Amino acid sequence: MAGKKKSMVLSVRLGGDALEAVDLLVEAGLESNRSRAVAHLLAVGIGASEDLLGKARSLADQVKRLRSEMVEAVKEGRADTVSALLQQDASLANARNDSGETAVLMAAYYRSSAIKELLLDHGAELGAFEAAAVGSTQRVAEWLAKSPELIGAYSNDGYTMLGLAAHFGSEEAARFLLERGADVDARSRDGNLNNMAIHAAIAGNYEHIVRLLLDHGADVHAVCEGKWRLGYTPLHVAAYFGRSPMIPLLLEAGADRAALTDDGRTAAELAVMREHPAAAALLQA
Repeated sequence: MAGKKKSMVLSVRLGGDALEAVDLLVEAGLESNRSRAVAHLLAVGIGASEDLLGKARSLADQVKRLRSEMVEAVKEGRADTVSALLQQDASLANARNDSGETAVLMAAYYRSSAIKELLLDHGAELGAFEAAAVGSTQRVAEWLAKSPELIGAYSNDGYTMLGLAAHFGSEEAARFLLERGADVDARSRDGNLNNMAIHAAIAGNYEHIVRLLLDHGADVHAVCEGKWRLGYTPLHVAAYFGRSPMIPLLLEAGADRAALTDDGRTAAELAVMREHPAAAALLQA
């Protein structure tokens, strides 16, 4: 019987410059991991590490600059700039800000569908939370098949998949998540709002999502617990944003007109303060 071939492990001791070059190669996206970066370094010769380090530093600085430009362009809604940057480097479709939010998620937050489509067309990868936000139910299903625990997980900015789907009006994804057992009353952990999916859907102005959440038992008395809109029930949020069509829906579901925010305001008072006469009239009827 032929003997098995023995594998050989090569151990390489790298100096400080070489190690920094390895890390910069990975950071700049030239290599996917440190092992591949070491192989790259070996291919050019460890003796060339100082030269490689200089090149890696230069490239890393350039990548950081381009990523920063991409993040700012997405935030400011400059689709032409985003397109130009993607032409330079398609990997910028996966750029992240300092908080870890992806360009796709930022485009969704800033309501820029044109930029979102540009990013997706250039290969932006959809993580579980991005998929929920943009309504890619198939990708959501794929993520949950691999990692079921994501159903109750939180994004870098503190939102569940259901909360994101609700806020961006992704009904199919929201329904899928609810059917898979997502907690309809899970509270976000963003610090500013600390709200539920129903508050997020109202803020996003998606009545059909509000109906869906109520049908699945969303708490119509739940309050926001963050720094912004402290003590706001769904009815308060509807009044604050002037979501008149949602007010009868919430009242029919048992919302309390007399409930007070943390600073002592009723929903009707909020509607008046925010100059939403139609909403105020419904609440004062």
